[in-house]
Amino acid sequence: MTRAAAPPRPTEPDGPRQVSKFEFNLLRILRFMVGHFPADQGMQLVRAPVTRPECLSAGAVDLIKDTLSKACILFLVKQGAWRNDKYLRENTPAPGRVWERIPLEERSLFFSKPVLEFLLWATAEKVNDTKAGWDAIPQSLTAADELFFWLAFDATRADPDLLNVLRRKDVFRLNPLCWLTCPGDMVEGDEISLPDFAPMFEGQRAVLLECLQPHLTHRWIRSERMKGQLGDWKRMRQQGRAEFAALQAFLNAAAEAKRTDLARFVLRTNAALFTSELTPVFWTGGLQGSGPPRLADRLDTQRSALAVPRQMAMLEGWQQQAVNIGYFDEGYQASQMWKTDWEAANGNRVAARARATVEMLEPLRGPVGGTPTAGGPATPTDNPEGSPG
Repeated sequence: MTRAAAPPRPTEPDGPRQVSKFEFNLLRILRFMVGHFPADQGMQLVRAPVTRPECLSAGAVDLIKDTLSKACILFLVKQGAWRNDKYLRENTPAPGRVWERIPLEERSLFFSKPVLEFLLWATAEKVNDTKAGWDAIPQSLTAADELFFWLAFDATRADPDLLNVLRRKDVFRLNPLCWLTCPGDMVEGDEISLPDFAPMFEGQRAVLLECLQPHLTHRWIRSERMKGQLGDWKRMRQQGRAEFAALQAFLNAAAEAKRTDLARFVLRTNAALFTSELTPVFWTGGLQGSGPPRLADRLDTQRSALAVPRQMAMLEGWQQQAVNIGYFDEGYQASQMWKTDWEAANGNRVAARARATVEMLEPLRGPVGGTPTAGGPATPTDNPEGSPG
């Protein structure tokens, strides 16, 4: 990656920049949101209002730009941009690190006005109890903006009060990266309103996804292993439904864009989980009590918990398509790369184990609505009405 483009400026004065108290707090909040300031202190600053000045000094603006560009680029490089990997470019595998594969103009980060407006609002207001509305139009954001807002949301979502405020704002509620990394935190009830994942496979957003593949794999593996400690049936159901819906929408968009390489994290997550045979208890063992009174609701909760293993049905379908593509067919090189990824993950064994795990829950389903296809795609609202309670 490269630094965010900035116009030439006069020679900087010697010594540290002089900033006001408000600007000092804003810079600390920014550093907290990009992972360079202690979380406990950052949370306190976000929850404490400070009188907002009429404008920021030129020195503070320069420091904001510098922090944004350097911190975001450092994050991307550490998470995966440094890896000598191979991704599709114009439907052809391109090897190398991101700065070797991607032209300079496609990896320059540009931040727009909503980022600064958000930082001003987050510094001036008591975010967890503010009456001053702020939001931005998601369609107006750059790829770099979406990256920053995801980092900001990820940094603050551990606080339930901040989470409830931020996830209701369109800039976070419709951020694909938020949905791809923490879908369970994006919902408050059974209603699921997904963003459009298609733009993630174009231009700089696709480059960001390439950089984030190892990070996404790590996050999903950790999330799946922590499910066994979740004791609340309602929370498990909401989280699982959100995960299934988000992953299905993402995989459908990846297939439509012919960028299956950007879904490697789903395959690798399952490969890391299914190193041995697993039962649904791995995901649901922490649930407390007997659960909802209706069998249909208990079953739906358990199936929702297995949102990630259920994605293997679609990935297995991709493998079958790749096997059937001949040497002279369009997309042959891309199919060969997917087959390589599949074999590296021991995909056939992983798919078989995931299918067996999902099928352990299927015999509990009643005959209403026909016989389901074991391990096949299902919607988050798939609920066998009329099953015994």
